[in-house]
Amino acid sequence: MTVNASLKQLEALYWVGKLGSFQAAALRLHTSQSAVSKRIAELETIHGVALFDRSSRASRLTAEGERLASGAEELLVLYDRVMSGSHQSQEKEVTFRLAATELIGMTWLPSLMSLIKKRYPHLLLKIDVDHGGRLLERLNQGQFDLALLPGPMWGKFYAEIPLKTLERCWMASPALALPRRTLTVEQLANYPIVSQYSDTVHARLQSAWFHRNGHLMQKNLQANSFFVVGRLVIEGKGIAQMPVPYYAQELRDGTLRRIKITPTLPNVRYYAVYRRSMSHPLVKDIAKLAQEMCDFRRVLSF
Repeated sequence: MTVNASLKQLEALYWVGKLGSFQAAALRLHTSQSAVSKRIAELETIHGVALFDRSSRASRLTAEGERLASGAEELLVLYDRVMSGSHQSQEKEVTFRLAATELIGMTWLPSLMSLIKKRYPHLLLKIDVDHGGRLLERLNQGQFDLALLPGPMWGKFYAEIPLKTLERCWMASPALALPRRTLTVEQLANYPIVSQYSDTVHARLQSAWFHRNGHLMQKNLQANSFFVVGRLVIEGKGIAQMPVPYYAQELRDGTLRRIKITPTLPNVRYYAVYRRSMSHPLVKDIAKLAQEMCDFRRVLSF
């Protein structure tokens, strides 16, 4: 009697091979590590060959495992396409894992969540807020269905829907008494600069901007939060690249002021990003909702 592999077994094979461990695959599939191990063992029994190389610590596919995983990916993508064609199945999707940066979390994410809940009342929405560099890394590991983050800093395996462009400028407290004239990058580098940690997208862009203009930041105060960066600047601890829409009120009332720099600071485009393979049936719809709701102005009350 011929025994056929199940969709769950093939799904386990694909994600263990993709993520490199049974534990990571179990997290991605919302199941236990033992359940994933059992599905792989059943597949190996069906095919009569080892699908993973047990001689190394990492869970690496054998040649037969690679062949089967490639076919499994095609089958899973086809399954997702079939399921996405059914409105009823979309309504009953169990979970959608959405990730966003801290700035989005402090501005338009709550409104987006409310709209998603209204459109898809049966959807269990899981939210994760972190900085863009870490979100992209975890998106690559299959931990999210969709990530809202600045970019582009990804490759061909990702698809994206563009959101709004965020206007940024250098800002400082009036207490620092910076000159009113336009400063050069060299002059700017002599002042204390506040930034997020170096592994964040904005910090990378800031470092690249200095490097492109032939200078390194001499004095750098780092914080692990966009909000903390803002507070440090308002309190006169340094200058920073700040989002103009979010700090519009502070710029109007004089709590903060723009610092004129040449060359000017480039703005940053945000995107709704997802993996082309294994995408959630609702990912494009929710990405388009994000496109509609994107607004970086500060919300005073929810």
